[in-house]
Amino acid sequence: MMAILVRLLFAVALYGLSVSPVSAGSVDCGITPIRVAQYTLGLRYYVENGQEKGINKDILDELRKRTGCSFVVQEMPFARIWADLNSGNLDISMSGVWSAEREKTLWCAQTITSKWYALIRSESASSVRSAEDFSANKKLIFGVVRGFTHGVGHDKWLAKMRQEGRVEESANIDILAEKLKKGRVDGMFSLPYVYRKHLPDLQMERQVMIEDWAMDEKDIVGCMMMTKSRFSETEVARWKLIIRQMHGDGTLKRIFSRYLPADEVKKALNF
Repeated sequence: MMAILVRLLFAVALYGLSVSPVSAGSVDCGITPIRVAQYTLGLRYYVENGQEKGINKDILDELRKRTGCSFVVQEMPFARIWADLNSGNLDISMSGVWSAEREKTLWCAQTITSKWYALIRSESASSVRSAEDFSANKKLIFGVVRGFTHGVGHDKWLAKMRQEGRVEESANIDILAEKLKKGRVDGMFSLPYVYRKHLPDLQMERQVMIEDWAMDEKDIVGCMMMTKSRFSETEVARWKLIIRQMHGDGTLKRIFSRYLPADEVKKALNF
């Protein structure tokens, strides 16, 4: 009997050593469900035949499994999400780009790395190989989603274009892609996981050229944005550790690989 008890205690000790420092229940889920917002963003999040799909949906499913937390998920317009995050009516947005301005009220838990590319209509692409070329043709209009951040260089260029009245804003990326297809705008910025859905869905593969206008800039940090009103710095560190474990154990790679080719999966995991 004693020998059996010793073996049992030894097995329990080994199990305890094998358990990850952060596991289900290690974060403070709070007494109310965590309010999460999603918005359509190419392969990051979309709805097909009434079913939620995409990278963000799969990441949230994994977080639910690992933490045991309860989430209330809403699909919302981009502009409303940021208003509700700032007012405290939301706790998390599954998609966001880090910026110094957003750091005042939000934490960034990085989930992906990517880069903005310029999508230019084919009839203009022969004379447009850079942002400067686009600016030089005063007839061309550039489209953006209201409130999107594109990185220091792109945003500085867009500010000059706005001064010339040559930027058209849209409420979401789907509307903007339709405008590009119809020729209402001549160019837009997009991310690989966005245009890889929009171009085939809208049969636009031959209508646009994809250009890198910021070869020297660092890739952007894609975040799960978490409100400072709900999550302390200590709590956010625990959530970040879970995501790092998902990165380290291959879970994020498996999720990204469902939607992206191998070369883009590698870039997306570069954090």
